[in-house]
Amino acid sequence: MLAHADNLLLNASNDDVCLVRVERSTARWSRVFGLAAAGVMALSLFGGMFLLTNEALSKPEALSLAMAQPMAAFQVVAGIVMLSALLLVPVRRLVADVGRRGVVEIEGNVVSVAEKGLFSARSFREPLDAYRGISHRVRTTLSGVRHEIVLVHPDVRRDVVIALDRMEPPVTPASMIARLGLPEITADEMTRRR
Repeated sequence: MLAHADNLLLNASNDDVCLVRVERSTARWSRVFGLAAAGVMALSLFGGMFLLTNEALSKPEALSLAMAQPMAAFQVVAGIVMLSALLLVPVRRLVADVGRRGVVEIEGNVVSVAEKGLFSARSFREPLDAYRGISHRVRTTLSGVRHEIVLVHPDVRRDVVIALDRMEPPVTPASMIARLGLPEITADEMTRRR
């Protein structure tokens, strides 16, 4: 789960209690805009595929040409399938993230995750000791650099990703790692252990 830092509460009343609460809100205009742009691209792609198929099926010489040169027909079909995959994979991710909201809480020695989306929901509670460690990950995208903390669990589905950017008050990766008290794991160690 990628917990965006829309709302963060980080308190420490004493050394034994550590409360981290990260909420992920549902409204993300960038996702809605991306989904609209992907929808326009999908309409043009599938509209073109419909016109090409309709033209090929209405003219018998097009079918006989495809039968005479099967490799050329295969290349056209393979190109359309690859183009569709290049478009549909990001669209699937955008659609899955549009209605997603969730909460990550780390209180004392328990990590609680509750997440709901349009197509899936998950929630679990794990002791903090069940995690192998923390990995600091830096992602570079077109919109800038993002710092993330990954709580690494032996079961990949229970990994928790916390985006540290735009948190109020600002939290550094080093302070979050020190606060949680888990060993730091490098990206190489993380991939080797899996």
